[in-house]
Amino acid sequence: MIRQFRYSWRALAPDYAGGAGGLGIALGLLLFAHPAVPVAWVLAATAALFLVYSGRTVCRQLTHIELDETGIRARGLLGAAIRWEDLRSLRLDYYSTRRDPEGRSMQGGWMQLRLGDARRTIRVDSDLDGFAVLVGAAAQAAALRDLELDVYTVGNIQELLG
Repeated sequence: MIRQFRYSWRALAPDYAGGAGGLGIALGLLLFAHPAVPVAWVLAATAALFLVYSGRTVCRQLTHIELDETGIRARGLLGAAIRWEDLRSLRLDYYSTRRDPEGRSMQGGWMQLRLGDARRTIRVDSDLDGFAVLVGAAAQAAALRDLELDVYTVGNIQELLG
């Protein structure tokens, strides 16, 4: 049975807003403030970065992940497929947006799952609907292959899946 996962509009809305806002401010200043040449170059580079960020968000919206007993596929503009039997790496990283003095809480951040075979890597952010299900399936496939996982990945999987 094939399960499909997508990034929801709700998860991507802040990225779209940030990209549009940053691009609008940078282009607005560039077009209407008539800055000095060095400042204009900085504003143009900033606008380009926000344009790339917005393009990445569009790619995420157009991508859906398919999961079945044979492997995982990312369908979209930057698609890839990895068969579980070819899985060579699994990494689950946690990125914090707040400092936790005790280092125990995973609130206020996001996770990124990276799966790889000999030629491809699929990256999935925790904004994906059903992310925990996807991580569970990938961890099970890694365990069946006796794939060695780093201590951070093991801890993050345990924190996510309980």
